[in-house]
Amino acid sequence: MRLTERENEYRELAARAGEARGGRGGAVLVSGESGGGKTAFVESFIESWRDDERVLWGACDPLSTPRPLGPLHDVADRFGPTARAVLRDGNQPFDIFAAVFDDLKEQPSILVIDDLHWADQATIDIFRFLLRRVQHTNLLLIGLARDDEVGVTHPLRGLLGDVARSPHALSVTVPPLTLDAVTSLVGQRSVDPGWLHRVTGGNAFFVCEMLDHRTGDLPTTVRDAILARTAGLDVAAWDLLNLLTCAPGAIADNLLTDLGVTLPALRALDDAKLIKRNDRGVAFRHDLCRIAVTSVIPPGAEPALHRRFIDAHYKTPHPDPAVITHHALGAGDRALITEAAADAGRAAARTGAHTQATEFFKIALDSGGAKLVSEVEAELLELLAAEYYLTDQLADAIAACKRAMTLHEAMRSDLGVSAIHNALAKYEYYNSNRTVADDHIAAAIALLDGSAGSGQPSRLVQLGHNFAFQAFLAVQSTQLDFAKRLLEEARDIAAKFGDSVLQVRVELVEGICAVVSGQQIAREELLELLRAGPSQIDEIYSSGYTNLSYFDVEQRNLDAATDLLDFCIPLMVEHDLPVCHVVQLGARSRLKLLVGDWNRALADADSVLGRRSAPLARTWPLLIRGLVTLRRIGDDDGGIDDAWRLACRYGEPVRMLPVAAAIVEKSWLSGVPDPRLDECRALLNSVPVTGLEWARGELALWLCRAGVPVVVETVAPPYRLYLNGDFEAAADLFERLSTPYDAALAMAESRKPALVRRAVDMLDRLGADAVAAKVRYDLRLQGTHTVPAPRRATTLANSAGLTTRQIEVLQLLENGLTNAELAERLFLSVKTVDHHVSAILAKLQVTKRRDAVRRAKESGILL
Repeated sequence: MRLTERENEYRELAARAGEARGGRGGAVLVSGESGGGKTAFVESFIESWRDDERVLWGACDPLSTPRPLGPLHDVADRFGPTARAVLRDGNQPFDIFAAVFDDLKEQPSILVIDDLHWADQATIDIFRFLLRRVQHTNLLLIGLARDDEVGVTHPLRGLLGDVARSPHALSVTVPPLTLDAVTSLVGQRSVDPGWLHRVTGGNAFFVCEMLDHRTGDLPTTVRDAILARTAGLDVAAWDLLNLLTCAPGAIADNLLTDLGVTLPALRALDDAKLIKRNDRGVAFRHDLCRIAVTSVIPPGAEPALHRRFIDAHYKTPHPDPAVITHHALGAGDRALITEAAADAGRAAARTGAHTQATEFFKIALDSGGAKLVSEVEAELLELLAAEYYLTDQLADAIAACKRAMTLHEAMRSDLGVSAIHNALAKYEYYNSNRTVADDHIAAAIALLDGSAGSGQPSRLVQLGHNFAFQAFLAVQSTQLDFAKRLLEEARDIAAKFGDSVLQVRVELVEGICAVVSGQQIAREELLELLRAGPSQIDEIYSSGYTNLSYFDVEQRNLDAATDLLDFCIPLMVEHDLPVCHVVQLGARSRLKLLVGDWNRALADADSVLGRRSAPLARTWPLLIRGLVTLRRIGDDDGGIDDAWRLACRYGEPVRMLPVAAAIVEKSWLSGVPDPRLDECRALLNSVPVTGLEWARGELALWLCRAGVPVVVETVAPPYRLYLNGDFEAAADLFERLSTPYDAALAMAESRKPALVRRAVDMLDRLGADAVAAKVRYDLRLQGTHTVPAPRRATTLANSAGLTTRQIEVLQLLENGLTNAELAERLFLSVKTVDHHVSAILAKLQVTKRRDAVRRAKESGILL
């Protein structure tokens, strides 16, 4: 098919490819409907563009459960020995991704991944991994996907968002052919172009299939057009067609002989334009060919065809368990399904394809049924539960664990039951069942607590893990002394048996405990421990990042929290740890609220609340959504109540105190006493002091502001100043912390005219319209003669006196561009950009580019 009406798309792809050739690599996602000409478009582009670039073309397969990293395995023989070895034998996704990236950047390369709509999670993750690192290489990534098969919940949606946000990527849509294009393709044929355009919808493949049909009248369906090409085929050719309908994509060259494929059969199908040859082997010319031929495959033929594939694959050195699972399902071989699917699940988990690992373990269990040996079934259930947890399916994880516990109890395995109690404690904790989690971990310890003289190291090591998790829960409840005692026992066990995993768990929980205790050096020591971890960040290390960033925010270590979250949130995506990802998004939403970036706070909150996410991650997003709505319009729409109910389920002061403060704030703003005010005041003095100085101070401030008398000791400095009546000094500290809302309200209460004017101005800039209205009303009641009127929107948008060009530069600064990149983007000299950036910093009264962006958001210049 010659390219028609693809000139604009070709130019966009060529521009991106030209930048990659110049050392600024990037990615292009080519989308369109099935048969729209995506593959032909990319093939034509590469053929005309390619110079010295190495072209690697892999594709995803239409398997019931995709094979992990299938496209990379397709092109593995084109990689160097290191990448080939890691791809074949690697146990960790990050190691595989890094090895592939190192290989791709060694020489100018074009990596094409076709049929991304069938991709496994690991393939999507490596595309995202490469996209984040491609800008300083000669690598061009090209992905092809059918946009009509990518729904709202499709796993590819996250990658589409990354491509949309990345300055190094673009999306190209291959549109249907217009009537003019169809007319051009028809040429001198006796075919009505209008009719052909109407019946094909402009689908390029449909149009060409119809035009390529040479016998008599044109068929009315493409299916008939394709099947018409099978006329006259012999038995061997039809056998190959039937085999292709059962193949996951293509039939590899090394399988052809063992499958009995003959040269005449290959020649006959090639002449009929039904097959094509690519780097992966022999495949249907288009997936629509497969669909058409599948519709006429003889009834009952599939099991025997799949059995032939199984026999052929087992003659190869390294049969892929995912492909074997596909054929075992087709053959109906239940024993082989269980064996292959379990192996495929373990391989998928090792490569970070946790969604696919979940599906494979489910297949293994469902196929085995009552015939599974108890030990095997229990192991599969535990593996499945772990994958459910990592993919944020907590209810299913808990159900699988309970089934495994029943089996361990029947086998009278105290060790197995204890391990399941430990897992259930973790899953129930993330599922907002804190009391149940406490019960499970207590039961896990009780089962093994008498193991000291048992002579079984495995029992003692499991006991150590139980102590470590109970210590983790104690830290969350700010029971720091209890946590330290538990950690001493766990540390002793780890040292005695040299268990490195337990040692790391202990050190991470100890680090968090020290951070909560307020030890200044503890944070850097914990970061050093995290940096020294494996390149593949697993759940253990991700928990360290998650908890450190969480407590950074709650202890108002906001600059450090910003840097850490900017680093670790993408890390969680790369390593496919969605449970930790959503918890960190929740922490960032809380951070953005505190620093006055309310729109982005809402964006993070909505991202968590708009998807399936662990209840542990939802407290802050619920609170943030409620508070921003309350401050803007005077009504929280039930968000604060929802956050309170969830916080109470945890019963942890570090979660309950901030929500209690929000309850009091709502009462203050509305003037309606909340029946929970007494409960909030009682909470203030019933919780530990150490580790909660900021949370207790926040609640005490709001109680005082709402007229509820409080007597409280040991709170963070700005709250102590406020409670002592030094509003101006408190406002100054809040401002130094970059918490403008807190600063504005403290200024308003100072009664000093200059500070009052600044206060209402800051509230206006934040968009806290309901709060600003109350402050103005209260000022008038107090007899303030000059109450500033609300600023006009145009004044708010540029109060710093920035020029239009400076605002444009400021918007690009938000994307983290360097001055050289800014100059290229704006067609200015680097020296001119230097002058603009210096002027922006001066007008906004900051010294750092990031602070300029933050100040601009606080003042409404940037949204």
